[in-house]
Amino acid sequence: MKRKILIFGSILIAVLIVAAFAYYRIFHTVAIQSAPPDCNCSVKNVQAVETVLMNCNIELSSATAWTLAARLKRLKAIKPGRYCLKQGMNANEMIREFRSGGRPTLTLRIDDVTSLNELASKLGAHLLNDSVYFMREFSNDSLLNSLGINPSYVSCFIRPNTYDFYWNMTAETFLQRMKKEYDRVWTSTRIEQAQQLSMSPFEVVILASIVKAETSEKEEAPRIAGLYINRLRKGIPLQSDPTTIFGKRTGAKRVYASDLESDSPYNTYKIQGLPPGPINFPEDIYIDAVLQAERNTYIYMCAEPGGTGRHRFTASYTEHENNRRAYINWLNKAGIR
Repeated sequence: MKRKILIFGSILIAVLIVAAFAYYRIFHTVAIQSAPPDCNCSVKNVQAVETVLMNCNIELSSATAWTLAARLKRLKAIKPGRYCLKQGMNANEMIREFRSGGRPTLTLRIDDVTSLNELASKLGAHLLNDSVYFMREFSNDSLLNSLGINPSYVSCFIRPNTYDFYWNMTAETFLQRMKKEYDRVWTSTRIEQAQQLSMSPFEVVILASIVKAETSEKEEAPRIAGLYINRLRKGIPLQSDPTTIFGKRTGAKRVYASDLESDSPYNTYKIQGLPPGPINFPEDIYIDAVLQAERNTYIYMCAEPGGTGRHRFTASYTEHENNRRAYINWLNKAGIR
């Protein structure tokens, strides 16, 4: 009898050891072999677990082990939410994350987009509501007017920065935040500086966006702003290359004759004065570069050959033509199109 009890006990212990080992292997070893670095897995409607993992580009160490773990924990469908799935997570951590309902906030940069379309696409890719919804609300005059935002200058209110947003944030909440940031920028001192230039805050933002697009060297910004203010005051078209390709070729390094002939309202080779809106979302430093523009006599500028990011400035058309030819020759030799 004792022998039978010992044998049974040994078998039971062995089974428990195997079960414990299997449980550990299923739930506590690495389940996610690779995952996107942003830790952002957005689920916008109820979806099957497998669908969520596929859409979020999650590569599992063992699909079989994960399927068994999900079944044992009775995890079948994932509710809408924003989930953080990291490389190296085990099945227990994944299941706990899915059952949490998602994280309410996320940190999102909007200093790397240049238009309302790009902004709507980025918000729609990371938040509950899609890009179509955000773009529609950005042109909702009734909503904009209720928030104190001029519908003709919506882009001027967008402040580039990194923000913490709620995942289910509405367009109204987003625009309220932007209006608050806009009001923070436009202190009484800055408004007075704009008045001294005979410019509205909207006009300052539009010019600041052109200055930003023209140079990667921030110390040049006040000089470029001074040059463009000279042109505005003399009634000379701004002839800014970045405005001619706005909305057409992002990141283009050279401008062609066909661009200069475009009938776009942003083509400052054809229109007089400022375009109807900003061509990007300028940071405070570029707004201040306009408000505190360098007083100079420059009318022309041309990028330096060599891709330095800097410019050559002059008040002489002849000198400008020499600078322009030197830059075009460099572009051709470098094979830049």
